[in-house]
Amino acid sequence: MTKDRVNSTQEDKLMREVQADVNTEEHSPLDLSVNDSRVFVEALINPRSVNDRLRDTVRGYRHNTGV
Repeated sequence: MTKDRVNSTQEDKLMREVQADVNTEEHSPLDLSVNDSRVFVEALINPRSVNDRLRDTVRGYRHNTGV
């Protein structure tokens, strides 16, 4: 086997391992209590409105970064 083919095979193996890790992390279930689950779903359904502190933080970020 040539050196290029060995490197390619090793790279392919590494990429498969990385992809397997990513897939596992993306699909890992959350272990939440009943109350945590309720609060999480409620926040998705009825998110809080943006408050003044968050607005100020975003303004400051945009000012400092030029965004």
